[in-house]
Amino acid sequence: MDYNKLAEAFLVQVKDTAKSQVMNKLNSYSHGENQVLFFLHKQTGEPIVPSDIATFTNTSTARIATILNNLEEKGMVTREISRVDRRKILVALTDKGRKLAETQRCTFINNISRAFEAMGEERATRFVDDLLLFFEEGRKIALEEEENKNA
Repeated sequence: MDYNKLAEAFLVQVKDTAKSQVMNKLNSYSHGENQVLFFLHKQTGEPIVPSDIATFTNTSTARIATILNNLEEKGMVTREISRVDRRKILVALTDKGRKLAETQRCTFINNISRAFEAMGEERATRFVDDLLLFFEEGRKIALEEEENKNA
């Protein structure tokens, strides 16, 4: 099998305009404001420090500060000084932020579920398994490249 040709065909499909809309939707769920909202929502309402958000999202604290400023302006989050340690700022979702996170997550899950249903159980399961394997192998290759670059 010519894996280079297969890789080319894969890239052509990913770059296709209609398909890139799907990829953009996937990315919107896992980046920026949505990622921060979903992370805060998963914390079961407990306030959290911005550095923990930065660590989870693999984003700089400066970028998180910008995202939090935007979310605060939209009424999605609040920030307050910790009563335990006044050096810390605690971030929490507002009711508006919680509702938006729940609505967007449900919509996103429903859309993926509909695509899986159209694929059928066997193909959908195989797709998820194969995608996980693809990402794992890609991660290994990226680590190898990083090691070779630093050697």
